[in-house]
Amino acid sequence: MNTAVFILFISLVLFPLHLFASMPLDDDQWSPINDVKDPHIAKIGEFAVSEYVRLNTSLRLKFMKVVSGSIQIISNVKYYKLVVAVNDGGNSESKNYETVVWNLKSISELMDFRPLF
Repeated sequence: MNTAVFILFISLVLFPLHLFASMPLDDDQWSPINDVKDPHIAKIGEFAVSEYVRLNTSLRLKFMKVVSGSIQIISNVKYYKLVVAVNDGGNSESKNYETVVWNLKSISELMDFRPLF
C-alpha cells in the first residue's frame, strides 16, 4: 500500500474514531469542582456562553457566574460540565444552563449548551 494513502487513512479515519471513543460518556467518572469561583473555571463558563451566542447570533445572553461544575479528564483532555447562570438581556432574572466544554491546553470547544428548567 502506498505510504501516503496509508497516512491519509490513519489521519482521516482512525484519529477521529480515537477522539470519539475518548468522549466522556459515563456520569460516574465526573469529579466535582470544589471552587467554582476560581478564575479559570469562570473563564471556561464565560467561553461557553460567548461561543453559544456566537453560534446563535439572535440570542443576547450574558454570562453571570458558574453555579456548579464537575470535571473529567480523558487522554489529557479536560471536560468541564458546568451549570452557568445567564442573563438573557431583556430579563433581569438569570436562568441556569448546563454546558459541556472540552479543553486541551489553550484550545477549547463547546460540546453542549442547554437550558435547565
